[in-house]
Amino acid sequence: MFFLLRMEKVHTKGKSAFVPGFASRLIIPLVCCFLATGCTSEPPPPNLIILFSDDAGYADFGFQGSADYKTPHLDALASSGARFTSGYVTASVCSPSRAGMLTGRYQQRFGHELNLPGVPDPSVPDSARGLPLSERTIADLLKDEGYATGLVGKWHLGLEDHFHPTNRGFDEFFGMRKGSGPYFSGNVNIIEQGMEAVPADSLTYLTDEFGDQAVDFIARHRNEPFFLFLSFTAPHTPMQAKKDYLAEELNRFETQVRAKNVAMTRSVDDNIGKVLATLDELGLRENTLVVFTNDNGGAMPYNGSLNAPLRGAKGTALEGGNRVPYLMSWPGVIPEGTLFVDPVSTLDIVPTFLSAAGGTLPGDRSYDGADLIPHLTGLDMTAPHDTLFWKMQWGAAVRTGDWKLVRTPSQETWLFDLSNDISESTNVASLHPEVVNRLTQSFEYWESTHPDPIWKINQAWHARTLERYDQDVVDSYVRK
Repeated sequence: MFFLLRMEKVHTKGKSAFVPGFASRLIIPLVCCFLATGCTSEPPPPNLIILFSDDAGYADFGFQGSADYKTPHLDALASSGARFTSGYVTASVCSPSRAGMLTGRYQQRFGHELNLPGVPDPSVPDSARGLPLSERTIADLLKDEGYATGLVGKWHLGLEDHFHPTNRGFDEFFGMRKGSGPYFSGNVNIIEQGMEAVPADSLTYLTDEFGDQAVDFIARHRNEPFFLFLSFTAPHTPMQAKKDYLAEELNRFETQVRAKNVAMTRSVDDNIGKVLATLDELGLRENTLVVFTNDNGGAMPYNGSLNAPLRGAKGTALEGGNRVPYLMSWPGVIPEGTLFVDPVSTLDIVPTFLSAAGGTLPGDRSYDGADLIPHLTGLDMTAPHDTLFWKMQWGAAVRTGDWKLVRTPSQETWLFDLSNDISESTNVASLHPEVVNRLTQSFEYWESTHPDPIWKINQAWHARTLERYDQDVVDSYVRK
């Protein structure tokens, strides 16, 4: 026996309420069944999927309000569950963002604060250039719960074999160890199936290959609980779109790079559509928890992305570096059409998935995320986080409630009230010295509890990052 409770839900200012204005449904199984009916079995654990795009702009999806980008499958996913308006990653570049998400721990806890060095660093041996082996990934934890685990796409957490996904909890891997690569057949020479190289001439367009491999993984594991991390490289550089898609987009934009970004994002949406359609065809959708998000803010100007209305871009501690599109869907559990405004983080994926799987977090280390399901179903009306932190060698930030303190690479201190200034356009530090002092102390204590980064960023990257704190410079990057 089920009771259908219709609710309209919105979260504001750390509090939550069910109010008119949102078409959402919540089905609460008050009584699953009676013993007299013979129904005594527990429901199977849900399948778990992370869908990840790479370097996409905050504004560059239909569900984010874009009229230029057609993303019907992601728009449908947004309507089917929750959209987080204050969704964050733990870093504004690829590798540390993945390290935080896949462990559920601030990557600063284990020294993976920065992107992997792009050139050899004699102070850091190759054997140490990756996600430390002391860390347990979400795949490790879910494998312990009896899940089949698979990674399709980008890894970027170490090139050495001991860092390989199949040595970090993933039963299966199809993708690249590196952070990026070409998309077209004949040039894609860095793809592996497990640890075996895949012939470049056997591949078509890489984004489509990733979608097909994800569909295959789901079909083969349909009769057991599975965890799939589908980690697209698009729309990361190099900017290589399918010719037919690009031809359709070129007439709509002034710059070719913007047209390529739209076409590449369309391919991502197509392949997410294939995954969702497969779940439907196999009767798995109702028992699958799906998350979509992006690894960091848009990589302006390199890939033609757009972060409006946010300030900054990839590499900064500003909203345009760390605030990302973020969706979560679980039919019958997460109410349809939920708009969740309290801050959440990709740190939350590990505890949310592990709890859904019926497991518990290991007690031998600290975790920084929250199980979001109680917050999304009205069982917990508080905000999931009091405070969130970010740090990348020079730039740093802390958010508490609607206050956000930014420490720029040039050691300036900026304070923003995000409740009325999502664009971080007005520094109010001089008006609220007590808030500056409180947040500074909070951040400095957090920072003091972590080791130094295992590797450092070179000065050239520092210079490029510093200029992205100047919004006039960032605005000059906008492609149309």
